[in-house]
Amino acid sequence: MINLKRLKFLQKLQPKILFFTFGASLLPVFVLSSAVWQLVEQPLIKLEKTRLDDQVLAFRGYTAATEKGLANLISSYANWTDLYNAVQHSDRGWIKKEVSTQLLFTTDLDVVKVIQSKNKEIIGSAGNQISNLPIVQAKIKYLNNQNKLSHELIDTGTQGLVLLGGSPIYRSDGTGKPFGTLIAGQLMDKVWLRQFLNYSQPTTRLEIISLDGKFFVSSSYDWKPDIWEKTYFDSQILPNISQKHSVYRIQPNLGLNTIYAPIYSDNKPIAIVKIQIVAKYFQEAKLILTRLFWLGLSLAVLLSVLIAHLLAQQISNPIIQLAKRSKTLAAGDLSSPIPNVKNGGEIGQLANAYQEMANSLTTLINNLEQRVAQRTKELELARQTLEERVQERTVELLQKNQELEMKTEQLHTALDNLKMAESHLIQTEKMSSLGNLFAGIAHEINNPINFIYANLTHINNYTQDLFNLIFRYQQRYSDPEIQTYTEKIELDYLIKDLPQIIASMNTGANRIQEIIFSLRNFSRHDEAEIKKVNLHEGIDSTLLLLQHRLNPHYDCPVIQVIKEYDNFPLIECYPRQLNQVFMQLLLNAIDALELHAEQLDKKIIIQTKDTKNSVIIKIIDNGIGIDDKNIFQVFDPFFTTKSVGKGIGLGLTVCYQIIQNHQGNIQVISQLNRKTEVIIELPYLLGNNYES
Repeated sequence: MINLKRLKFLQKLQPKILFFTFGASLLPVFVLSSAVWQLVEQPLIKLEKTRLDDQVLAFRGYTAATEKGLANLISSYANWTDLYNAVQHSDRGWIKKEVSTQLLFTTDLDVVKVIQSKNKEIIGSAGNQISNLPIVQAKIKYLNNQNKLSHELIDTGTQGLVLLGGSPIYRSDGTGKPFGTLIAGQLMDKVWLRQFLNYSQPTTRLEIISLDGKFFVSSSYDWKPDIWEKTYFDSQILPNISQKHSVYRIQPNLGLNTIYAPIYSDNKPIAIVKIQIVAKYFQEAKLILTRLFWLGLSLAVLLSVLIAHLLAQQISNPIIQLAKRSKTLAAGDLSSPIPNVKNGGEIGQLANAYQEMANSLTTLINNLEQRVAQRTKELELARQTLEERVQERTVELLQKNQELEMKTEQLHTALDNLKMAESHLIQTEKMSSLGNLFAGIAHEINNPINFIYANLTHINNYTQDLFNLIFRYQQRYSDPEIQTYTEKIELDYLIKDLPQIIASMNTGANRIQEIIFSLRNFSRHDEAEIKKVNLHEGIDSTLLLLQHRLNPHYDCPVIQVIKEYDNFPLIECYPRQLNQVFMQLLLNAIDALELHAEQLDKKIIIQTKDTKNSVIIKIIDNGIGIDDKNIFQVFDPFFTTKSVGKGIGLGLTVCYQIIQNHQGNIQVISQLNRKTEVIIELPYLLGNNYES
């Protein structure tokens, strides 16, 4: 008897098989979708953190610029012969009119103090009441005892942060023993924050908070306490700030992203800056990715349903055919073929069993020996066919594996190119903004400095005429009262010092004109993109802009620049991009020299050489050098050996791309603790396939 119960059991399995097939096909879809979502969301979060870090870097740069401006302002007033004489003779009226009140109304200063060194008496004072705070008074005494130009950023507790600076008072030529100290201070108030926001990228809000959680100042008028900040200030924010780390709050659902970063004084956290930016682009990107994700998931579910349905049809149809054939087989029909013999699985095994049973019955009826021979031949043929199919399947799998590896490598290459393009875009945008800023500064300063420079010659001539008139009066008239007044004002010293002051002003005006020319030459904002230029002008302009880094400062001695220029014709290039390369390479050389404390004779050698069709530029420094294990990675994106906050590893990458796009070559040769040599080769003319 044929086992019909087994066929009925298989027919009942059809809906279960459909459900199992559908579930098995959906499981990897959900797992893969979750993994893809994580890989897509994380880069968006990292990009938002990078935007927040850029805002913090801009704020710290603005703070450093404020400190530098305060130091320059105090130094310029402290080296003044008139103030020196007024302090020496305790001329309080002149000091109040020409220094205290003048500084308070013409600058952003909030505190001005002039202290006489002899009895440490304040003979000139102006500003608000923050100077009466005990901590401010203590810092004023400390700056008065320094006998050198210095500044301090302090937390007043009630009035917020104040930047104090002090300098001894000398004559204009720097001679004479100082008789007093000039103290000036500036509050980091709402006006100061709004000036920063005018130069920075648009932000939603900027606040300064003390280390004990008190609010100092905010850039907005509708400031309200932050519940999250109050809850986690002591447990999360303050511990990270104490370790000099920033705290991020990525909140795309609320439309704002926040960073808490330390504000330093003497390399110690003194306060906290809280910056919030709009998460508009983050929300839009996440919304698009979410829609694409659900669309892909819906298509995957639909595809799984179709696959499950087809598989179920492939299973149920053979079962129905076997059920019909079993009835004819039970009736004695042994000659008709059994369907689904070649199918695999249990259905195939069952069909083979029926076929074997039919063949056995036929062979017993006809001839037992013929059945054995025929069966042996079928088995041998099946074995050969199976071996061939196994070999074919193995070859197919190898080919598929190779194709998959090639596609994976292409995806990795595309991802790397995307990261490099993104970094290049950020760096290019920053340098473009810097070039526009340089061009604007040069344009705004050029007209007033030309006016000053043009009138200095007339002032010098008028002064000589007045001196000649005074000499004639002295020769023809002798009045004791006039002689007494002449000695009182030190006429001989005045006649000697005034031309020197005018000469110093002339030198300063020349210096400012050189800086303006260098700024315009460096930015080349008003010129065509591609043109023929003299590379030496771009290098010299860059060196002039970096002169403050080359002069001695802090513990770093002067850095000597040796220029060995060759004569060669103008080169066709994009001047702004090449100036960016020179700026980055010279900054790296200066950083390497500052890190090499043991090297006292610090040098930067710039060589240019003319070849037949190209020019070779070498920038050599005897700084700290580069380790051999890092020399092959210097042009990789985001690779840097500098400490955190000093660099992000994009400078040399952008330099490499600019030189490559100029159809040139760049290489770095270095010896650790001895020297580093950067060699650039550029053609005189660009080809037609140049891509900016």
